[in-house]
Amino acid sequence: MLIIKNAIAIRPMQDHIHDYQLMEKWRSDEKVLQFYGGRDYPYDLEKVIETYQPRIVGKEAITPCIFVDKNLEIGYLQYYNLNKLPEDLRQMYCLENTDNVYGIDLFIGETEYWNQGIGTKVLLTAIDYIFNQLQAAKIVINPNVNNLRAIRCYEKCGFVKIKLLLCHDLHEGKYQDCWLMAIKRNNSLD
Repeated sequence: MLIIKNAIAIRPMQDHIHDYQLMEKWRSDEKVLQFYGGRDYPYDLEKVIETYQPRIVGKEAITPCIFVDKNLEIGYLQYYNLNKLPEDLRQMYCLENTDNVYGIDLFIGETEYWNQGIGTKVLLTAIDYIFNQLQAAKIVINPNVNNLRAIRCYEKCGFVKIKLLLCHDLHEGKYQDCWLMAIKRNNSLD
């Protein structure tokens, strides 16, 4: 396990069929895709392996994780140091300085666990790890403006909206706006 705290465990995703099948299940669920990826872009097993295997084996600078609540695998989380991403990906965050800035993304794939506060617990656990173990100065996340449940979760965890990213994310055939949200180590933004 990478992190264990308050009945939440976050572990690195493994180069194993079990983890790929979990992602296939989640990345093809219409309820999940409504908020993560788009219902017009479901993943089959081949696409899951093509997308996540390079991250798992370290060929991409994104750390993919599975999170567990009370011993049940229920979702996906990834984090990444923005300075280790290719320039074009760094630029999409529209930040002047990306030194010690990490990005994070997550979703609960088991939709019966939505609206129970688990996302908040997972995100707080990840924030603590990224600040204290990886020594990040700031963490950013960029939810679609229409994903109100996610935005509420992020705000509960201390993230603040800092910039509207116009036409930032291609979702279900249309470029949509996203909020760039951030939290600093000391919970204040400059």
